[in-house]
Amino acid sequence: MSGRHRIYLAAAVTLFGMGGLGLLLMIVFHEQTFSNFFHGEKQPVLLQLLYGALYGIMAVLLLLRLLRLRFLKHTGQFFRKLLLRYRVGWLEIIMISVSAGVGEELLFRGGIQPWLGIWPTALIFVALHGYLNPRDHAVFIYGVVMIPIAAGLGWLYKDCGIWAAALAHTVIDVVLMARILTRNQDPYATGKQADPVG
Repeated sequence: MSGRHRIYLAAAVTLFGMGGLGLLLMIVFHEQTFSNFFHGEKQPVLLQLLYGALYGIMAVLLLLRLLRLRFLKHTGQFFRKLLLRYRVGWLEIIMISVSAGVGEELLFRGGIQPWLGIWPTALIFVALHGYLNPRDHAVFIYGVVMIPIAAGLGWLYKDCGIWAAALAHTVIDVVLMARILTRNQDPYATGKQADPVG
C-alpha cells in the first residue's frame, strides 16, 4: 500500500471510525439528537463556526510561535520529513485536517469528555498523539503546551457545540501542516520559500 493510500485509509478510519463511535456515544449515552447535532445543540452552527475559527487562529499562532524556539526546531523538521515521506500535498493536508477535526472531536469532546471532564480528556488526547514522550524533551514541552489548547477545544464544545471544536481543530491542523510543508529545511525560518510539494 502506497504512502498516500495509507493516509486516505487513516483519514477514513479517523472520520468514520472515531467520528462514528463518538456520534454513537453522544446519541446513546449523552442524550444528543441528530437534530441538535446538525442544527447546533448549544449555539447556532454559524456562530459555532465563527468561535471555532477564531480559537483555531489564536491557538495556531501560539503554536507557530512556540515552534520557532531553537530547542523545538527539530520537532518541526521531524514532521516535515514525515509529510514529505508520505508525499502529502494540499489535498491530503485538507483531508487529514478535516478528518481529524471532525472525527477526533466527535470522539474525544462529544463522546469521552462528558464522562471524564475537560482536563482529563485533554490530557488523554495529547498523550495518545504521542506528545508526552518523556524521552524527547522538546516534544514533551510541545505536548505540555498542547494540553491547555486541547482543553480549550473542550470548553468550546461545552459552551458552543461540536462544530466550534471541530473547526478549531481543523484550522490548527491545516495551518500547522501547511506551514511545516511550505518551508525549506528549517520549517520556521523567515524569508525562505520551499519548493512546492504535491
